[in-house]
Amino acid sequence: MTIDLMTLADRIAIEERLYLYGHLLDTKRFEQVAAEIFTEDADIHLGGENLIGRAAIAGRLEDYRHTMLGSSHVITNIIMTVNGDDASTYSKVGAWHWFAGSSDDTLAPADMVSIGGYEDRLRRTDDGWRIYHRRGYSSGTGVGVGAVPEPLREMLESLAGRMPDWTH
Repeated sequence: MTIDLMTLADRIAIEERLYLYGHLLDTKRFEQVAAEIFTEDADIHLGGENLIGRAAIAGRLEDYRHTMLGSSHVITNIIMTVNGDDASTYSKVGAWHWFAGSSDDTLAPADMVSIGGYEDRLRRTDDGWRIYHRRGYSSGTGVGVGAVPEPLREMLESLAGRMPDWTH
């Protein structure tokens, strides 16, 4: 008999952490993302970019403050396993992006829509569940709409065709 160690409270807390990531990005609270989503030693692989530690994550997100006019992240289809104080998740992400300087029209369509997902490992900490490893993936769909600006090109190109590893 297999014992499922995941409780409903764990599932809700982990899902909320994943949703909070998108919410903080979309409300431009970049300074909170590193501290409220990731562990101090987090290892993040988003395409060609590898960030290790909260300081590196916060620094990269600060770059977005000047290039992003706005965004809307939809995180869904969460597959999850929990084993004590460690968890693995796979989630789909659709992200709409508006870039600074692309239009003066407040009702302009998105400049780019990226489609993909996250493969995350989380750890239960004194402050709740935090992501300690993130690997972005693309289900082969890449960019759904718009043109990719140079600062994001390397990251998105390296995600092309990268699928989740599903071994956790």
